[in-house]
Order: sequence, then structure tokens, then C-alpha cells
Amino acid sequence: MTPKDDLFCISRRHFLRYSLGAAALAPLAACDGLGLNKDDDDPLFDGPTIAEDDFIAFNAGYYGIGVDSATQLPYTALRQGSPAARITDPVSIAYRLQHLLADSRHIERVDTILSQLLTAQIDARPPDNYRNMIPRLAIQSDGVVPTTKDYSFVQNALLASRVAMAAQAHAGTATSDKALAFLEKQKLGYNQALAQSTTGFLPEFANAGLFGVDPVGMNLLFGGYYAAVAFVLAYYIGDTPIIGDPQVGMDTWQAMIDAQNGLMGAHAASTRASANLQVPLARNGSGYQYFHSLLTIDPAWLDMSMQNALYNVLFSFLDAAVYDRVPGIYSAGPHAGGFFDDNGLNRLAAKQRYHTSRETIVTTDALAAALRLFDEDSDERLILKGWIGLYATVDDVITPQGYRSGMDKEGTPINALYARQNGAMILFKSQGPALLNSFMVASGKPSMEELMGLVRLRYQDEPISRVESQLPVPLRIERLFTRV
Repeated sequence: MTPKDDLFCISRRHFLRYSLGAAALAPLAACDGLGLNKDDDDPLFDGPTIAEDDFIAFNAGYYGIGVDSATQLPYTALRQGSPAARITDPVSIAYRLQHLLADSRHIERVDTILSQLLTAQIDARPPDNYRNMIPRLAIQSDGVVPTTKDYSFVQNALLASRVAMAAQAHAGTATSDKALAFLEKQKLGYNQALAQSTTGFLPEFANAGLFGVDPVGMNLLFGGYYAAVAFVLAYYIGDTPIIGDPQVGMDTWQAMIDAQNGLMGAHAASTRASANLQVPLARNGSGYQYFHSLLTIDPAWLDMSMQNALYNVLFSFLDAAVYDRVPGIYSAGPHAGGFFDDNGLNRLAAKQRYHTSRETIVTTDALAAALRLFDEDSDERLILKGWIGLYATVDDVITPQGYRSGMDKEGTPINALYARQNGAMILFKSQGPALLNSFMVASGKPSMEELMGLVRLRYQDEPISRVESQLPVPLRIERLFTRV
């Protein structure tokens, strides 16, 4: 084999050659030792796969130019190899913090980010009251300022969970004190929001210039970042003049779980008529709504019904990818200069509550997060690494800073890298979930393990069962984007 060929795992019975740009070489795996071919006469699949550690290191290249040196805050997006704007947001910051916690030598960077977050917390009226939540921020020479009066409680929940990880990772230091101060300043805001809710669920959005909150509540488990919402409800709610009883938060979490059981579905696979999939429906049927929360929790904490549900959902996504002949799954991603949270697989969308999905952009970040569901030497994990490797073969999808954040169904990559997606791709081996669990225990709160163990998903009054079929394997490269 040539050096380029060595970077692909190919059955010796089906030796193939591929042609990729040099930038694509780093994250793709060499054949020997990866277990791709369980049997030379019966390979699991033919095609490229990724080497996990190289994949993480390669996509972490985003932070080489995607971080402001003074504030250490990540820019929301890169375009044409440069920051699209000097803007950051809660999700991007959250994943950046979690990445930095992997190495204690990054404590100064973590400390700088926490200082900026404390400065950005605004709780004043008039004219605007952000309830100490973080909106989208503009990074200026003297710090950060809000770019909008709108903010998201759910995105702040994601950020707060990572700040809690930082508090635990650096316990007993001044950096931990800053993290705890940030968390404490948000407490009243979450309690106010839940008390103001007309649905009894945590609101998703609010506006700093208005007194009320968005009437849409986080009443669907797979509405986005469910593990972070569980953290907020268990850690924050109660012990305030607004809501005194901490059990209110636990009751709200249980109500979310119960509401999900009213929004389940079943459908046949597109490519396997015998495969009938029992699935929980998501807000938009978007991959991130199911899998990004795995970056916050240990899948071992999940009840078997939840593990089965996530397997079935993953099967459905990959089955759709085979049918549509695309190298990724439908999940939130960039399109036409914006970012679509509602891009997802239509048959997984909870149409009873929300609108249908776009099915426009295919991505790979949610697949990377889903790696956490499976043991490192399992066939399932290998199949997912093969799908990511297939994504990497598409022309122009690889940049020096990492994988582009999405492509259309014709295989045209979108000229953007979003921090929230590159961040999600590099955290599937993070110890963040263990830190957050320990933080909750040390705080005398229900642990994340306990919270996630409460999720019991049922279809037609029976625990959801796993489809008895192997995950769909990656397409052959020559079949991509072809139409029947």
C-alpha cells in the first residue's frame, strides 16, 4: 500500500483505492489493529473509518484560530478559515470549557473564561434584565456585551452544567470559587422562570426587555439538552423566596419523562422491511436532540428502555442515510448563512407539538457523540466510525481546522465550521460526566446517575424494545448521492 492507502481500513478481499486531499489524512485510521475486518471472508463493511484519538485531535484544531486570545472565549463559527464574526454563545462556551477540563494545565484559560462569564451576567431593571443568564455575546477589546435581548434557559442550562464540571475539577481553588459564584447568581433566575411558566415546565426562551417568558416550555424530553435540564431542575430549583420546595424541580423532571411517554412512535425501516422501530419523538427529529446529552452523562446510568430507544433512533437515522445515500445524519447545522436547529429526520419529529423538520443538512457531530453508547471494541462503534470516515471522503469537507459542519443532500459541503459542532465531536471521551456527577453528590443534590435512571420509556405500555437488527453499515463511496 502507498502511505495514502494505509490510512484506510479495507478488506484484503475487497482492496479499494481512494483519493483524498492531504488535510483529510490525519483523522482517518490505518487498517492494522482496528478490528474492521472481523473475518477476511466476511468483512463488516468495506471503506474508511476513523482513529478516535486522531479524530479528536484533528477537530480540536478549531480552537487554533477559533478562540479569542484575550477572553479565551470561542468564536461561534469559522468561514473561509477565519472567524465569521467576533461572536460567541452559551453552547460554544460550554463545550470549550468541557474540553479544557481534560488537562489541569488549562486552569488559567478556564479561570479567564469564568471571569468573562461573571462579567457578562446582568441582573438589572430597567432597562434590561437577563436574570444572570448569558445571551449571544460580542467579544470586544474590553470584554463582552450582549448582541441580543433574547436568551435561552435551555442553552444556559448546558453552560451551567459545564461550569459545574469546572467547579468540581478545580475544587478548593479560586477558579472553583468563580464557578460557584456564577452558578449561584443564576439560581434565582431559573426559579423565577419556572414559577412564571404557564405550563409548569422550564421555559425555553425569554427576552431581557420583557417581563414574561416564552409560553413554550421544555415539556418534551428530547427537546434538546435533556441532561442539562435535569441538572438545572435538580440543582437549582427550591430554597428561594419564589420556590421553596426543591421537590418542585424533581417533579418537573418526572413530568418531562412522563410527557415523553405520550409522544412515542413506530415505523418500518426504509431499507429493511422487517425492521420495525419503536422510537421516542424529538422536537424536530434532530440528531443533536437525542445524542448531544450523552456528552453530559454516562450511558451506563441509563435504564435499558432508554438505551434501547437511543439505539432504535440511531438505527432510524442511519437507515435514512442509506436510503437517501448521504454520509451523515439529519441534525442541526448551518445553511444559507444561518444555523438551523430544526433540521432533522421528519419521521422522528413530534408533529403533535411542533412543526416538521427540514431534512436539508447532514452532519456528523451527533454521530460522534453517539459513540459513547457502545464499547470501544464493539461492532456498533466501528460502524459509527465508518460513517464518520465516509463523511470525511467527500470533496472539500475537510479543513485545517476540522470537519465542515454539514453538507446538503447533493454532497456540497457548507463553507462553515460551528464551534458547537466541532466541540461535540471531540468530547466523546471526556470525563466531564463523572465530574458533574461528583459535583451533584458533593452538593447534596440528586446525582446525575439517579436523575437519568428515572427515565423509563414505554411504547404502548411496555418498555421500549430494541430492534433485533445490526445498525446499517456505511454506504460504498461510489453509491453516495446517487438517486434511484
